[in-house]
Amino acid sequence: MNKIIPVFYSEYGRYISRFRAIPSYIDALKPVERRILLTLHEVARKTVKSATVVGHALGHYHPHGDTSCYNTLVNMADQGYAKGEGNWGSPGLEDAPASPYRYTEVFINKWVEEMTFQYLDPKFVMYDEFELEPEPVYLPSPIPIGLIGHGVITGISFYRTLIPKYKLSDLAKRLTWILSGKKAKDEIIIQPNSKDCSVQEVEPGEFKKILTNGTGSINYIPHGKVDNKYIRIQGRSPNTSFDSLIKAQDALDISLFDESADTLDVVVEPKKRGINLTNLGTTIWQDYLITKLNFSCLFCDNVGTVTAYGIDDILQYNYDLWKHSVLLKFIDDFDKLSNKKLELMIVQIIRYIFEQYKCHKIEEIIDRFKELKKNSEISIEIEMFDNETKHWKKETKQIEEKDIIDVCNKRTIKNLIETTIDIQKVDSELTIAKFHINNCETSCFNHVKELTKL
Repeated sequence: MNKIIPVFYSEYGRYISRFRAIPSYIDALKPVERRILLTLHEVARKTVKSATVVGHALGHYHPHGDTSCYNTLVNMADQGYAKGEGNWGSPGLEDAPASPYRYTEVFINKWVEEMTFQYLDPKFVMYDEFELEPEPVYLPSPIPIGLIGHGVITGISFYRTLIPKYKLSDLAKRLTWILSGKKAKDEIIIQPNSKDCSVQEVEPGEFKKILTNGTGSINYIPHGKVDNKYIRIQGRSPNTSFDSLIKAQDALDISLFDESADTLDVVVEPKKRGINLTNLGTTIWQDYLITKLNFSCLFCDNVGTVTAYGIDDILQYNYDLWKHSVLLKFIDDFDKLSNKKLELMIVQIIRYIFEQYKCHKIEEIIDRFKELKKNSEISIEIEMFDNETKHWKKETKQIEEKDIIDVCNKRTIKNLIETTIDIQKVDSELTIAKFHINNCETSCFNHVKELTKL
């Protein structure tokens, strides 16, 4: 037992890290988050009941609790990945929870759909059967989708990870700097994003340390102001509550009132007159509101190994895989056009046989083709892109009986005779498709530059 238990325990730890708690080192998503986004893409491009999303995710991808699945959906709506309708909860002295999923509705946000699902196809992205149906190992987007938003990513298994989130445009700026290979003096340092807090380095260089090493310490300073006779708290540090401040009301000689609506707005009223509000506010912020977070950016790979990565590492690796998906899509588009051209050229051969020998049946066309093949080879030159060598090559395609049969089976005699054969148009489309393949590196880089403007 002393030998077996540690093995089972370590296997369980890897399972929890990989499938529940620790985000991926590619797209920075936990499995439940990726499965929710995948479900939103599949069933919620228009407004649907949240129960539909939860049920689809549980039934197809995530065989775990519905509560945790719905809580993830609520969080992803708060992060801007989805748009919720109904009561999705609100912040306050005590946060109001979202209504049950049978009462709320949701749909995927347009920017997520456009940025993340254009290349989601088993031909362009690795799929695997993790727990239920086949699902993508990662979501292909130019920026790791899980790093976009506000606040922090947390996760606890055998490890405790704490990862900051950033604005999309800031991540794109940092990635643009990485890809352009600029010198250190031109370096773009980005800072974590918090919707209702300011962030401050505990020591100079902490923002950069998180980007390069995945570790660093940052103070989160909630927004607030002095308003006449009151102090208004209009922000809260990530993963904190007002419990300690609520308990300290008597000691501080204050009363707290919640005027929050869509945004946080907690009023602090001194019980005594003549109190210096600036000094009181400083005490409240220093002792109860400002939070120091020590980041440890741990990510999980495809076999359950947890490793510390800098944000730069995740940006680069995710981008390289996305760029590979884009290239595969361009190659697939070219191959489809190439096959279309090949089919049209075979149709030309069939049409020649029909006109020359006045055939009326497919069988007659095939017999005539076999006679022609006895006298000479019938071939067509095709161009192909070798993804391994990254070079173009030309091959001679011998037209066989099977090729004629396949085309004849796809079309009627009337269609074979009357169809418009515009090979010049297809050649023009092939030229454009070839351009996309040859310029994939540049177009991907330019796409990231466009994201810096968002």
